[in-house]
Order: sequence, then C-alpha cells, then structure tokens
Amino acid sequence: MKAKILFLMLFFAFLFSASLATESSALARTKLWSKMCASCHDGNTAISKDAIREKYQTVDVFTEAVLKKGGRCMNILKNDESLIREVAQEIGLKEQ
Repeated sequence: MKAKILFLMLFFAFLFSASLATESSALARTKLWSKMCASCHDGNTAISKDAIREKYQTVDVFTEAVLKKGGRCMNILKNDESLIREVAQEIGLKEQ
C-alpha cells in the first residue's frame, strides 16, 4: 500500500514538473518583438516595424542607431547589444 502511494506521489510530481518545463519552454519561444517592442512601436507612439525595416536596412545599422540615437525609452536595451541584434533579425533585417 505504501509503495503504491509513493509511486503515485512520484508520478504526479513528475507530471507537475513536466508541465512547468513546458510552460517555460513556451515562454522562451515567445517572440521578442511582440513581448518587448510592439506595444510602443505601433506607428503612433513610436516608429512601426515596417518603417524600421525601410529606414534601417541591416542589423548593424539598426543596432548602432538603437545604441547611439535611441530615446530614453530604449535605455533598457542599450546594455544588451545581442538582444538588439536578435530583435533586428526577428523583424527581418539582413545581416551584412
């Protein structure tokens, strides 16, 4: 009897931990643009994604612009160049 209870407890603990791992994997797959940028970059508050693609042709040009010319609202990104590059690639900017 104790063995069955122990087995059931371990089984449910495994299921619970597997469900947590799936949720964190789903969060990791969430696109950075929609998670961090889209709410402001809607064309009204800040330049839209399409306008960014037209204005900045490459990942390097976009990254430099964010690092050097980005407004105060972009300060959260200015410390993480790799994150800026990842966003640029996600929205379709080309590598040189």
